[in-house]
Order: sequence, then C-alpha cells, then structure tokens
Amino acid sequence: MPMWTWAGETARRLRAAGQEELAEAVTRLPRLCEAGDSVKVEAVARSAMRTARRLVAEAGNREAAVPGVFGPPTLFYLAYWPLAVRVGALGEGRRALAQAEAAARDEPAPHTHGPLPVSARVSLVRCQSNIDARGTTEIRRELLSARSLSGWEDTPAWPAFTLARVHLLIDEEQADRAEAELRRYEHTATGPALLGAEGVFALVRALRHQDKHTDALETLDRLEAELGLEEERGANPRRTALLRSIRFERARLLSWLARLGLCDARKAIALLPTVEEAEACPNLRPAWTEAVENLVCQGSVRNDWRLGVRVTTWSRYFERVGAPRRGAELALAATRLACGRGARWVAECSARRAEQLIGELGGVEEITGDLAEARSMVGSMAPIRPLAPSEGILEFLRARPAEEVDPEEQAEQVNVALSARPHDTALLSALGQVGRTLMLSDAATEPQWRHVREQPGDQRAALSLLETLMHDNDTAGVRDLVRTLAAGALSTGETAAGGQPGGVAAAPEAVTRMVQPAGVREAR
Repeated sequence: MPMWTWAGETARRLRAAGQEELAEAVTRLPRLCEAGDSVKVEAVARSAMRTARRLVAEAGNREAAVPGVFGPPTLFYLAYWPLAVRVGALGEGRRALAQAEAAARDEPAPHTHGPLPVSARVSLVRCQSNIDARGTTEIRRELLSARSLSGWEDTPAWPAFTLARVHLLIDEEQADRAEAELRRYEHTATGPALLGAEGVFALVRALRHQDKHTDALETLDRLEAELGLEEERGANPRRTALLRSIRFERARLLSWLARLGLCDARKAIALLPTVEEAEACPNLRPAWTEAVENLVCQGSVRNDWRLGVRVTTWSRYFERVGAPRRGAELALAATRLACGRGARWVAECSARRAEQLIGELGGVEEITGDLAEARSMVGSMAPIRPLAPSEGILEFLRARPAEEVDPEEQAEQVNVALSARPHDTALLSALGQVGRTLMLSDAATEPQWRHVREQPGDQRAALSLLETLMHDNDTAGVRDLVRTLAAGALSTGETAAGGQPGGVAAAPEAVTRMVQPAGVREAR
C-alpha cells in the first residue's frame, strides 16, 4: 500500500484505540509538509512524538491488540516529516545535507520492526537533487540502486523511490524513458493509485522536458477533473495544495506556449499564482519565475525593479540553503530581466552571482551556455550616463519626485560617482541603503569594505557597513568587521603619542558600541 493509504489505515486504528490526537497528527503531517508549513510540521511532529514514545513504552498488551500502531514504524513516520518538509517544499540542499545523511545512515532495515511507511533515504535523494539536479546524478543513482533498495519493494515507501528514479532519469536527460516508466504504471490496475498525484506531476515534468507542452496540459486537466469528482464524493484534504501545484505548472506551460505564439498570453496571466503563494512554498518559485519571464518577453507583465528584487531575493534564498543550481538559474533569470529593463548594475551583480554559483556545479554545459548568453546581453547594454556631477549626485537624486524614484537607477548613479570618489562616506552609505533595497547588499559591501579596511577610523562608514552586514544576517562579516576595527584601533594607538585620550582606549569602546546590535540580533 502507498504511504497515504498507510497513514489513513494507521489513523483509523489509532482512533479505535482512543488516540484521536495522535491519529490526527498521522494524517495531518504529510498534508502540512505538502503545503510547506514547516513551523506547524515541527510543532505537530514534536508533540506527536512525545505521545507516541509514551504509548510505545506503555504498549504491553495494547501492542498485541493494535499491531503495527504503537511501535517503531509509527515513530519513524512521525520523525520523518520535519526533515521532509525542509528538503521538499523548502527546497533545502547543503544546509540539510548532514542531517539527511545521518538520518539515512541510522535508518533500520525496512522490515526490522515491520514495514516502514517512509524512508529517510528519500529525503537524502531529494536533498542531493536540490543541491545540483544535474551534477548529483551518480550519487543519487547509487542511493536508488537495486542493491541499496533491496527489501523496500513491498513497503509503503516504495512509490516514493519509484518517483525518485523517474526524476533521476529526467535529470539524466532521459525524459522519454521517464515517461515510458510512468506510462507503464498508468496501464496497470493499481498503478495510478500507487503513484497518485505525485506521479502525475512527474509525468508533466517528463513531458515538459520533451517539449510536449500540450500533452502536459492535458495531463493536468485530467488530474484537476479527478479532484473535482473527488470533491463531489467527499472533501479531499489535499485538494488545496494539489490545485495550487496544478496552477503553477499550468501557468508555466501556458506562458511558454504564449511566448511561442501558440496560446493567448491572457490565459497564462489569469492562472498565474500570486507572489505570496510562491513565497509560501520555495520549491514552486522557479516555476513562477519562469512563467513571469515568459510573459515579460511577451510584454504581458510589467518588468520593473520590484520584480527584480523578488527574483534576486529568491536566488539568494537558494544560495543560502545550499541549492546552487536553482540559485544560479534564478540569478540568470534576474540578469535577463534586468537587461530587459536597462538596469546594468543589477544585471552585472546577478550575472556575477550566477557565475559564482555555477562554479559549485557539475554537468554545467547547458547552464554555462545560458551564462554566456546573459553576459553577452549585459555587454551589449549602453554605458551608464551620469545625471549630475559626482559631488552633487546625492542632492540631485533626493530632489527627484517620489513617483520617479527608481532604486536601480539610484544604485547606478551612486556607483558612477563612487568610481570618481571611492572614499566618499556619504556615497558609500547611500550605496549600502539602495543595495539593501534591491537585495544586493552583498554587492554593495564590496566598496564599503575597501574603504573601511583602508580607513578603519571612519565610524560612519563602519556603521553603514555594519548595517548592511546585519541586513544580510552575515555573522561572519560582522566578526570580520570587529577584527578589522579592533586592528585599526590598535594600529592607531601604537602610532599615537604615549596613550593619549582617543587612542587605544577610545577605539575599542567605539567598536563595542557599533557591534552590540549584531549580538542582539544573533541572539534572537
């Protein structure tokens, strides 16, 4: 039986044993995971684990009366979901890798305590896929080999392994084989029930990678129709999450067809999920970005600096959680969008971020070509024209009407002025402010760092740099700043005459005052 069936059956037995709260947790955890609600997953799993451990310890004759319920399989099931939501809906890669490897290493054999309903090995495979879908195929193939999965074939976890193998084939550029594998299940009596909605989305992905966009849309239509029939027969608790995923995929498919001139762009726009929905489930953000970029190319969606901030924020999210391929793909999208609206500095920063992330990947032939194309677009942009002399650019920008304020233009003008006045504290501070607005604070710190290292006594510049580092939660950068300022203070004191006031004694005190907010924030 598949995991969803196991969960329903186990919940029924728990309710029969009088454990309503635990039964609710068993059925609710996979739904919360699907919805991407990691906070609730953690809370529900922790509470349920406490109850389950107590029941397992007290089982005695009760275990015999309710076999397979008060035992290790249920405990493993409850413990599985906090990591599953991180590598699933949240799309975490290297940040979750050590925990995923430890969980897979400590996992017992599938039948040691009775058939396990889930497997930590699935989470490890997803984690590796998040890190680099094209570059980790060999690692995943070994994890999914027949030798490694021996004994799992008749457990509820087996469908998840089957789908992991299908996605592996797609990442190995064998989408036709992946489709054939899924079609084989489609024509068996239990196949559709075994793989469920996850199998449908895997088929859509295989079709999309073969440019069979119309077939993929028909597949989504059938799934949506089935959900409608289920709603008539009774509420499906997964319906909301599944319909959301259908909308993301359909918007991506329709937007591409619109870009090719094979579909009315208004259909894709009408189906486009909100930004808030993409924010709530990070693994859906690439689909949203792809759909929007296609519609921007059609002139159907406005390409402004706010869209750039959104895509850059998401790229940096994947960079932060150790998913460099997704981060690089979004950084390239941000580069192309910035080129389209003439934002040269943002385009250069995004291209540089993409290049850095691509350096962490394997299997880079295709994405390296995308990078070369993006760099060519940046190189063909017109040079930035100063709107005012460097010494008066800040006054000029502040005098602009509020409705004409464009942070990307401000950043470009400040950078041009800094090329002539690299140690102007006011310009450095302004760059930090606009960099934070554009979520490019890491790029804004580069000239700030150069100045602070050369002139560590400039407290205004150090404060501006500190604010930028804190905005990025860059704890390592804050520590580096503390060391830099402390070294500068000692150097100043050594050259001062005989420990005069304002030398060694004053500087460390100033350093302490400046970095204290970082400590408060880190503690929170």
